[in-house]
Amino acid sequence: MPADPAVRSPRISPPDAMRPALRPASHSAVVGYRVVRSLPGRPARRLTLPTELVSIVIAVPHPAHDGSAPPPAPPLLSGVRTKAAITVSAGPATGIEVMLRPTAGYSLLGSSLHELVDRHIELLEPAMIDTVRLTMTLGQLDCWNDRFMLLDRLLSERIAAGPPASPGVVRAVLAVRHGGGRRSVAELAAESRQSPRHLERLFKEQVGVSPKTYAQITRFRHALRLIGTGLSHADAAARAGFHDQAHLHRDFKSMTGRTPRQFMEFTRAEDFR
Repeated sequence: MPADPAVRSPRISPPDAMRPALRPASHSAVVGYRVVRSLPGRPARRLTLPTELVSIVIAVPHPAHDGSAPPPAPPLLSGVRTKAAITVSAGPATGIEVMLRPTAGYSLLGSSLHELVDRHIELLEPAMIDTVRLTMTLGQLDCWNDRFMLLDRLLSERIAAGPPASPGVVRAVLAVRHGGGRRSVAELAAESRQSPRHLERLFKEQVGVSPKTYAQITRFRHALRLIGTGLSHADAAARAGFHDQAHLHRDFKSMTGRTPRQFMEFTRAEDFR
C-alpha cells in the first residue's frame, strides 16, 4: 500500500496507549489522549487505520525552546478515515494526539466535516486559542497529566461555544457505536424522528460520512480487535456483524487493500516506528 503523501504524522508511543479524558464535562466529546513522538535519525512510519473518530495533533515543544527557533507547527485536525494509510513524520517531534467524537469536531471546527474525510487541516483560531501560546504553555508544563488537564478544559470550553450537533445525529452516532455498526439507516432515522434522507444529509455534514460508511468503519475496527485476540476470521465476521466471512474480506480489501490475513501479516512484517 503506498504511503499517503498528504499526511505527515508522528508515531504513537507507546503503540496503543490512550489516556481517557480527565474531566466528566468533556466525557461525551473528548475520548482520550495519546503521547506521540517521532525520533531523530530517520523518518518514522506509522500505520493509520480507518477510524470513526476525529483527532487533533498538537506539538509540545521542548522546555528549552526559545524565540530563536521556528515556532511549532499549528495543530492538525484530521477527519474520519475510511482508508488505511502509511503516514511519515517529518523529523524529531513530540506532541499530543486528542481523540474526539466526530460531532465534537464539528462543534470545534464550526463547519462541515465532509471535506475533511481522509484529510487534515491546520486548526487555527477561532477553533483554538492562539496556537503559538498554547504550544508554548504545553511545553512549559512539567507533566503529561497537567497538559491533558489544560487541553480537557480548553477543548470543553471551545466545543461548548461552537455550533451544536443535531441531537438526532448525536443519538445516531452513539447507536451505531453501541450496536457495533449493525443498525440500519432506516432504524436510525426512525429513532431520531426524521427521514433517512434528512439524517444522511446532517450526518455527512456533522460526522463527515454517511451513516452506512460510519457503520462500516465501526464493524471493521470491531473485527480487527477480535482477530487480534486470535479469533478465526469466520467467528470474527459473525461477532462483528458481517453477513459472512466473504463480506468481512470485501470490507478489509476496500479499506486496507488487503484481506484480513494479508493485513495482519503486513502489520507484523513492517517496521512502524
